Amino acid sequence: MLELKNITKIYKTGEYKQKALDDISISFRKNEFVSILGPSGGGKTSLLNIIGGLMGYTQGDLLIDGRSTKKFKDKDRDYYRNKSVGFVFQSYNLIGHQSILKNVELALTLSGEEKHKKKDLAIKVLEEMGLKDHIYKKPAQLSGGQMQRVAIARALVNNPDIILADEPTGALDTETSKEIMEILKKISKDKLVIMVTHNPDLAEKYSTRIVKLKDGKILSDSLPYVEEKNQDNFKTKKLSLSLPTALGLSFNNLLTKKTRTILTAFAGSIGIIGIALILSLSNGVDEFIVESQRKTLKSYPIEIQEQSLKLGESFIMSKKDETNNKKDDKNVTANAEIIEKKSNLTSSISKNNLSPFKEYLESGDQKINNLIGKHSINYLYKLNFDIYGKDKDGEIVNTDGSDFKDDENIIFTGQSSPIFTMGNGEHKNFRQIISNKDGTISDIVKEEYDLIEGDWPSKGNELVLFTDKNNSVNAESLYELGILPKKEYKDILKKIDNGEKIKLDNKKLNKSKLIGLKFKALIPADFYKKSGDTYENIKDDENERKKTIENGFDLKIVGIARAKEDSETNSQTNAPIGFTSKFTDILIDRAKNSAIVKEQESNKDINILNKIPFKANNDKEKRDAAKSYLKNLKGKEKLEIQSFLLANSDILKENLQKSSNENLKISMENPSENSLNIINLFLENPEDKVLDKLYEEKLSSNTYTNNLESFGYISKSAPSTIKIYVENFENRENVKNIIDDYNKDKKLEDKINYVDFVGLLTSSIRTIINTISYVLIAFVGVSLIVSSIMIGIITYISVLERTKEIGILRSIGASKSDIRKVFLSETFIIGFLSGLLGVLITYLLNIPISNIMQNVTKISYIGSRLPSKTGVLLIIISISLTLIAGIIPSSIAARKDPVEALANE
Repeated sequence: MLELKNITKIYKTGEYKQKALDDISISFRKNEFVSILGPSGGGKTSLLNIIGGLMGYTQGDLLIDGRSTKKFKDKDRDYYRNKSVGFVFQSYNLIGHQSILKNVELALTLSGEEKHKKKDLAIKVLEEMGLKDHIYKKPAQLSGGQMQRVAIARALVNNPDIILADEPTGALDTETSKEIMEILKKISKDKLVIMVTHNPDLAEKYSTRIVKLKDGKILSDSLPYVEEKNQDNFKTKKLSLSLPTALGLSFNNLLTKKTRTILTAFAGSIGIIGIALILSLSNGVDEFIVESQRKTLKSYPIEIQEQSLKLGESFIMSKKDETNNKKDDKNVTANAEIIEKKSNLTSSISKNNLSPFKEYLESGDQKINNLIGKHSINYLYKLNFDIYGKDKDGEIVNTDGSDFKDDENIIFTGQSSPIFTMGNGEHKNFRQIISNKDGTISDIVKEEYDLIEGDWPSKGNELVLFTDKNNSVNAESLYELGILPKKEYKDILKKIDNGEKIKLDNKKLNKSKLIGLKFKALIPADFYKKSGDTYENIKDDENERKKTIENGFDLKIVGIARAKEDSETNSQTNAPIGFTSKFTDILIDRAKNSAIVKEQESNKDINILNKIPFKANNDKEKRDAAKSYLKNLKGKEKLEIQSFLLANSDILKENLQKSSNENLKISMENPSENSLNIINLFLENPEDKVLDKLYEEKLSSNTYTNNLESFGYISKSAPSTIKIYVENFENRENVKNIIDDYNKDKKLEDKINYVDFVGLLTSSIRTIINTISYVLIAFVGVSLIVSSIMIGIITYISVLERTKEIGILRSIGASKSDIRKVFLSETFIIGFLSGLLGVLITYLLNIPISNIMQNVTKISYIGSRLPSKTGVLLIIISISLTLIAGIIPSSIAARKDPVEALANE
């Protein structure tokens, strides 16, 4: 079963060599009680350690079940110690932070025994040792004899063939020693028990065989045995300490040093707290930007207009031409940089054909949904319409504010740059609100406003009045809408024009009385009346105008919506009344079905207003057209043309000076008649150059399309602006990708151009914030690395403190990798605690930080927030760093000699 052949063991210390065993040859029976006697330093313990697989030999061979151990690998020795050998030590060598049951189970854990069987086997063997009532106690709670029984139970639990006892009674009293010896004697009936002792009396009384050793040699053997030649029956397999067991060992060890563990974890968490706070602030600001983007994107959608600016990076980030801007001490330089930029600006204006792009968007609706998710596409047109209200005095008011233009002080009437209002056909006080495809109100609007009275518009003739967060509407708009008296506002404007300082009380309006307020909508075609074979514009005729307005399309306010507290919408600067795309469709259809538009559509070559062809092929046709135009002039246009003729015709001036005809004298009493006479006088002897100029200035721009537009006709397939609303900038980028896909293989003039100013601005802000965050994280990361190094040092201290435990684990079959796993488990736990503590402290700190941020900025949705995923990631980073820091000390632990480790106190 067990045979030693010519075993020699030499210890080397520098150049000094000591022979502990000298050519030992001995065989053992399968079941006998062998006592090895001899003086200290005689080689007894070395022999026992070699037999137990804890120590290698210098020469010779150890045979186990016929298998030579010369070529044993570490895993073979580990298996041998676990399955074939059980150790009983003089100092018990129990793991102090584990219960009695866990100490015994440990050997079974290494052998891979199932959990429920492992516990049952451990309890059974402890009961046999008389320790049934002590299984959950710690070693320190037991007497010496009880602890030695635990050691024997641990040695027996795997049912090994060999029990090795090193001075098992050395630390026990006489009575307890007898009890232990009786147990070993009983065990020897079925197993090989080899005991090292200094007590010859105990050896004589209990042993079946006594071997005496001195100076590394066998002096005598009371019952020698020669091993018969056996076949190799020893089989091995790889054993491994399970991760839960390794974690349990380390956790229990850390519990014995609670204060140090907590302080270490807290020190390790400082770096995590720093990084977590930076990420929390960065994430909070990022969420603020995202929310602001979401809100901003409602006010600033991707807007593609008929005319657009092509501003590339070269325009936005243009660098100064240093060659042209060098300092010249002798001369004054004319710097043309600003003029060049103006040139760049005007040359960057391009035209977009939105009709095919609209068709492209509508045909790829499903694809767009997949790419940009929740969105709304609104098509705006150059709507040409008037909406009239009526104040409480019955006065008709044009809601575009034109009724008050003569009274307004020029200081308060500004105009926006035409570049940024291209294609914008919006009314001053009415606007198309974001609508769904079916014309209903988009959720984007409802997210920004609370309906406080009535209903949202659902029909084309229904309107909603928008107020700001304080339920107020610009008083100027209320006057222009006729909600407040027209006369009152005219008086106010007059006082302002006279330089008077006025103070007005805020008027209170009953919400319910605003519901149902009516307006009249008209298109230019409504103001044309058939007169003979042409049409006459009756807008200047007050009576006819009033009749026409009364017959206009009815509109009414059906709801009042107030901006939410966190809304970014500024209702004071936007038109206060909103209509849906259904009203836009009604206006388009109204124009399309009007009599004047239909007649013009049936006469594509001739202007039905003056019967003049739209196109003249030569000078004669141009002059004939100019003459025809002069003959058919009506109303105010006659006075305008009179001035034109007088300014451009020298012959006409001479004729007027020579003429004494009273009918030709200029009189303010009847200017229309005079203008007619002047026009007739000019036509008597018309000058070609004047007719040519008149044609160029008044008639050349007259086209079929322009005429239809002047009547309010618009093709539904040709929007002037396309607004695409999305919820975030990622989807905004996807919209850009959609536009890029559309532009592929298109000619330059057919491509869609636009500039996303909001996208450029916010992406720059986010880049800056991210850069700052990365720099701060880099600084704080240093503290995290320092913390990890500190944890590595503390793990090394733990290795020194747990050296005996390393020896115990190795003696029951734990491999080097198992030892490494135990200490890496310890660093894992500390890393986990550090990360968890850091994240929890960060969550707590984020509460006051968020409150401070909100109080300082007055923004309710800004704060410091650590995302759960980021928290988990930080814990993983903490664990990873501590595991890296634990590699060196755990490797040191794995390389420790088990015999030396067991001898450590």
